[in-house]
Amino acid sequence: MNKISKIAILLLSPLYIFAHSLVLYVDDNKDGTITIAGEFNTGESAAGALILLEALHSGEILFQKRLTDDDLIVDIPKIPYKIVLDGGGADHQEEKIGVPPPNGFDKIEEEVAKQEPKKEQKPSRSLIKLSSSTAVNVSIILAFVLLFATIFISIRNTNKILKKLENNK
Repeated sequence: MNKISKIAILLLSPLYIFAHSLVLYVDDNKDGTITIAGEFNTGESAAGALILLEALHSGEILFQKRLTDDDLIVDIPKIPYKIVLDGGGADHQEEKIGVPPPNGFDKIEEEVAKQEPKKEQKPSRSLIKLSSSTAVNVSIILAFVLLFATIFISIRNTNKILKKLENNK
């Protein structure tokens, strides 16, 4: 393996190590309620993630609460809905269509059903700042520059030591 591929593996491996996604669990309790639970696919708790029950026809928020370490038991809405588990990031959102109540969903008026759901616009990832403080941004950039300089110097010194060992044989 050449030096460039070793460095690339070294730099990209933290991205894989810390990669995770949300998993949403929904169980029908058969008594007009559902149990909602969430976790990351690494097994880590999703405590603090936001649970939303959102009407399919209007986009109206029917229920909203943050997850604790335990499961969340919620009454099943009478209208078609979806369950959203929002972990806070762009890639940390999971959705499932809601479980119907024991007697089925109520009928929705045609006029209401034709309305477009109103969604909030989330800010683009390219517009999100790393920090609001210039000092923090400069510190982070400086930390990465020093990290790369340390790696470069370490590689260079290791090569010098290896050459000296080969010459001494």
